[in-house]
Amino acid sequence: MQITIINPQAQQYAAALQPQFSQCDWHLASHVSELSDTALQSQVLLATPSDAAQVLNRMPNLAWLHSTFAGIDALLAEDLPKHYLLTNSRGTFGPLMSEYVFSYLLAHTQQHLAYRNQHQQALWQSLPSNSLQGQTFCCIGSGNISQHLAGTARHFGMRPVALSHSGSPKAAFDHVHTFSQQQQLCATAKVVVALLPNTQATQGLLDLDFFAALADDVVFFNVGRGATLNQQALLQFLQAKPKARAILDVTNPEPLPEDHPLWQQANCMITPHISAPSRVADIIQLFADNLSRYLQGEDLIDKVDFAKGY
Repeated sequence: MQITIINPQAQQYAAALQPQFSQCDWHLASHVSELSDTALQSQVLLATPSDAAQVLNRMPNLAWLHSTFAGIDALLAEDLPKHYLLTNSRGTFGPLMSEYVFSYLLAHTQQHLAYRNQHQQALWQSLPSNSLQGQTFCCIGSGNISQHLAGTARHFGMRPVALSHSGSPKAAFDHVHTFSQQQQLCATAKVVVALLPNTQATQGLLDLDFFAALADDVVFFNVGRGATLNQQALLQFLQAKPKARAILDVTNPEPLPEDHPLWQQANCMITPHISAPSRVADIIQLFADNLSRYLQGEDLIDKVDFAKGY
């Protein structure tokens, strides 16, 4: 079986994978332009969605593509083939996303900034205490990453719930509701974390009606996709609700233009899409697990449904 890897760290991937799967014929390229004709005949491809999208029409034997990212937007274009099995790397990002979300959430709850300001004034003064315990933690989306976040929230004594299109129950959450039920669910949430993929159904879904359902002092995160958020609706919400906070790791476009008013909004924090980086060691482990399954004819984990877009 031929396997092609397109990645600047292709040699690092191969050094870890080749000894485990010596029966496979490996082809490496740090960039799409370096691919040989032989590499394009491979049955398996490991690459980013953008790199893979450039070569799909030139790989007639492709049976399985593994994306090193969780988002696979670039592979959904109508003119690209979809005959192959697609998996992504969402199973590696839950712990990283939990670190990102709870680092900001704990700093906010424990009033780090206020105590830092007091420190600079040599002021010894306790502030009214806050706690995450007993608060509702709402995920927008109920997939793998959301479920990991729910477990972290439960560790801090929070009550994890979720919104999804189907409303299908998941063991990680106390309740999963549909978006039509968001009014009754979101109003009780201290924290709302959006983890939606970018699909036709989710574009602009987080709109004025969505924010109207949130609590005045909510802490809102968008760590999914920028296109799912109506940024003007968020801006209006933050301007009207000064006790609310927003932490955005994704925007539309990226980077957000320097003159966009969200940069100047005091209760908004923007980071440059760094909440869950694709770490080579994590991807290697996930791909190796799936490759073992693939070679044995077993079902793969983290499969993507082209019709749904995730």
